[in-house]
Amino acid sequence: MRLAYWMYQGTAHHGVGRIANSMRGVHAVFHAPQGDDYVNPIFTMLERTPSFPQMTTSVVSGRDLAQGTIRLPETLQQIEAKLHPELMIVCASCSTILLQEDLQTISNSARTQAEVLVYDANPYRMQEILASEGLLNVLVKRYAQAQPLTPQPSVNVLGPASLGFHVRSDLMCLRRMMATLGVTINVVAPWGAALDDLRRLPAAWVNIAPYRELGQGAARQLQAEFGTPVIYEAPIGVQPTLRWLNRLVELLNEVGAQIDGPPVKLPPLTDFSLDGLSAPSGVPWFARTADMESFSGKQAFVYGDATHTVGTVKFLRDELAMEIAGAGTYLEHEADWMREQLEGYVPEDLLVTDEFQQVAKRIEALMPNLVCGTQMERHSCRKLDVPVMVIAPPTHIEDHLLAYRPQLGFDGADVLADTVYLTATLGLEKHLIDMFGDAGLEYADGPSDSALQAPVSAEATVDAEPMVVAAAPTAMALDDDVIQFVWVPEAQAMLKKVPFFVRGRVQRNTERFAREQGHTTITTELLLSAKESLGG
Repeated sequence: MRLAYWMYQGTAHHGVGRIANSMRGVHAVFHAPQGDDYVNPIFTMLERTPSFPQMTTSVVSGRDLAQGTIRLPETLQQIEAKLHPELMIVCASCSTILLQEDLQTISNSARTQAEVLVYDANPYRMQEILASEGLLNVLVKRYAQAQPLTPQPSVNVLGPASLGFHVRSDLMCLRRMMATLGVTINVVAPWGAALDDLRRLPAAWVNIAPYRELGQGAARQLQAEFGTPVIYEAPIGVQPTLRWLNRLVELLNEVGAQIDGPPVKLPPLTDFSLDGLSAPSGVPWFARTADMESFSGKQAFVYGDATHTVGTVKFLRDELAMEIAGAGTYLEHEADWMREQLEGYVPEDLLVTDEFQQVAKRIEALMPNLVCGTQMERHSCRKLDVPVMVIAPPTHIEDHLLAYRPQLGFDGADVLADTVYLTATLGLEKHLIDMFGDAGLEYADGPSDSALQAPVSAEATVDAEPMVVAAAPTAMALDDDVIQFVWVPEAQAMLKKVPFFVRGRVQRNTERFAREQGHTTITTELLLSAKESLGG
């Protein structure tokens, strides 16, 4: 295993915990040494729910190993006595799996009334996403039972899970759209599902599985065994949501025709709006306003999981007219699907890596106007002064909101557009700068002004020999070399007239332009040339 201090995915038993913590009457038991119980604090810190995580660690100590003591049966008995779960899922950690114990036989010796499932989530072969997807598949295969379809049109929603990205809001949005269509939700799994709910899964007319990372394997299994049709696409954006709704209605009516069920009709789009009167999304109108038109041609870099990266790239280009400078993912097993989906959207090959340093290097090389990424990119972009918005896990506590902030549906399109507008410094301030310049205003020196305080000779000119500037921010790294730039007083004065919130970006872009032109001294003429070259 590669040692890492920042990881895009959690461990295998983190994925097991996500499934167990999502369901009712299910409890995860980790057979692990002291210290491997870090998963519980992660859920406690990030998940905004009033209950404790449905996970317990059966601790394996050095003394236990020396004496041949196994505490797992006793732990299972204690959990049953206290919590009365229907199912306990036993999983070994990366340390204890090396012991190669027969956990099924050990668990059976506890003789509990609750079912015990030993899930082989080998941490050396899988991480969080594959482990959670695999466990959900096992549970669906184990409990789903053949039965008649519901009399009225119904769907299952597969994929929302504990610690998912805005899944609570996504689920609210899906419920609203289903209610507008007159379609009932049969089961949501794993979020809030009990074992009896898993048994009822085959009764739905159609399965909705919007997330590539979780739920689509279970949907394929239900389709293969029970013939339940599936809609896999994620309705991210206005036009994708319209296509998604039409496809869903088509599938429901195909099933209804086979069982003489009632038809489903797409109502007026105003019915999908929050007030029931206006357009379901403000994005088509908002994208044509002066503020949003300033996004046209601006560059974005998108990095994250498969679902949100593909959806965000298409939304930014198709609906906000932004250029895509690049995109990437940490999910190697989804790379081929993403390349197929993003053909024609991304000018270079997809960046596939789980090393955040490589992502940071790509961002620094591109210096886009906006980065849409994970919590890791949020940290990386802070030192680059690049606007960033989080669109995919791994996440921070602030990404688990109490407010309604979906990513799916018409409502999600509004949320994405608002987040882009509030994150990127591309709006009204740009028009004011272009029209009025500094307008006679003097801005207090911000953090980026330290570069302007370096001692520079008043006689410095374009032809002057390069001077070594002491202030570190005026040094630009190029491979293993460091280039020092000299700003003449007139150029410094011009730069100081740029508002502080974009001054750092202007300085870096100008120095990059100067480097490309072979200059190390920044004059007013060079600054203006850089401004014209960079489009404003």
